[in-house]
Amino acid sequence: MSTTTTTGGADNLAPKAMVPPSPVERLRQAKRCGAKNRAGNPCQAPAERGKERCRFHGARAGAPRGERNGSYRHGGETKEARALRAEVRHLLKELRDA
Repeated sequence: MSTTTTTGGADNLAPKAMVPPSPVERLRQAKRCGAKNRAGNPCQAPAERGKERCRFHGARAGAPRGERNGSYRHGGETKEARALRAEVRHLLKELRDA
């Protein structure tokens, strides 16, 4: 013979429907800009989606990297090319010192 026990009446309550937050509430909960003003106080504007800064502090600034940039020419000054040249310099220095 098995007996089942039930806990208080909380299990019998129907789950409440999720109500989407209002636009004002979403703006209030948004991540804030990381910039600081001259007094050292943080900017209070919301950061752009996927960015650390607000629209006033450069969230939309800057050009795309690499071939997506309109000024891209040859790739000789990319991070990868610079790292490769640094490695070659390091190896040549080891060879000279040996």
